[in-house]
Amino acid sequence: MNKKPFFLRISLNEKILFVRNLSMLLKSGISIVEALEILKNNTKSKTLIYILNETISDVQRGQFLSNSLNKFKNVFGEFFVNIIRVGELTGKLPENLDKLADELAQIGALKRKIITTMIYPTFIITTMVVLVIFVLYFVFPKILPIFENLGVELPLTTKIFIKVSYFLINNTTELIIFLIIFILSFFIALRFPKSKFYIDLFLLNLPLLSDVIKKYILAEFSRILSLLLGSGLKIVESIEIAGNALTNNVYKKILIDVSSNVLSGYPLNESLEKFPKLFPYNFVKMIEIGERTGNLEKNLRYLSQNFEEDVDTFLERFINILEPLILVIIAATIGFMAISIILPIYELSEKIQP
Repeated sequence: MNKKPFFLRISLNEKILFVRNLSMLLKSGISIVEALEILKNNTKSKTLIYILNETISDVQRGQFLSNSLNKFKNVFGEFFVNIIRVGELTGKLPENLDKLADELAQIGALKRKIITTMIYPTFIITTMVVLVIFVLYFVFPKILPIFENLGVELPLTTKIFIKVSYFLINNTTELIIFLIIFILSFFIALRFPKSKFYIDLFLLNLPLLSDVIKKYILAEFSRILSLLLGSGLKIVESIEIAGNALTNNVYKKILIDVSSNVLSGYPLNESLEKFPKLFPYNFVKMIEIGERTGNLEKNLRYLSQNFEEDVDTFLERFINILEPLILVIIAATIGFMAISIILPIYELSEKIQP
């Protein structure tokens, strides 16, 4: 019995291994059913075992591999399924699987760079926030009676700390409930296309970060579109699939309109230049040159590499600027806490001196 897992999810690395190994097995000359059987027996992923069992049954009944995998497009994505479909139709399935593996690896590499870059500042900022809350909630309340009995005018910094400390202590339950509701609401909102659209729109208009977010999206779009066109898909279908492969709903919506314009006979560059805030001049110009010279696929690869380099450069500069800035913020926070505690004691000692 092929038991369906509660959550159908496959990691990016598992997808890469799946297509690389499938390509290698098919190149060795065995049938696709035998190759899928070997892959099923060689994986520990319950989701992949379930999908491969279903796929093997479908292929044995005469279905295309892509048609069977299309039932799980929420797991693999349209882009993944269509690259396989084109490979089957053109007789170049192993080659397309290799291209797909390389593409997924590039997507994973860029995401890892972003995550790695953000780990250090996120850890430091989180630690600092936890430390401040700990001092305000657990340490400061114990020395408040001392300050109240000092009989001296407290400094402004100490007054601020006292008010914040009282607020945290008196509203702990409400703050925890609010925080839980806020986090849950955010993740629930991400599951609805309309609310996610506005979240994505907000991200695209963030000061300092909007430019790099757009470059990251354009790098991914260019790379996917280039691969789809190189695999033999028509441009309208390629634009739709590449747009749906993006995680940003604003770009998804715009690219649906773009694909409709191209279907009506307009060049891709003219359809894109209607949205200058999302598709910069140099991007549209390279598309125009590619369409005019017949090198659209090549130009898209160049654009992808160029935008990826820009994202890498930004991340390096961002972390180089952020590290000293974080140190300054930490020093200022610790200094503020120290002054708030020490200054009243110092003023009292000045008063009691003969």
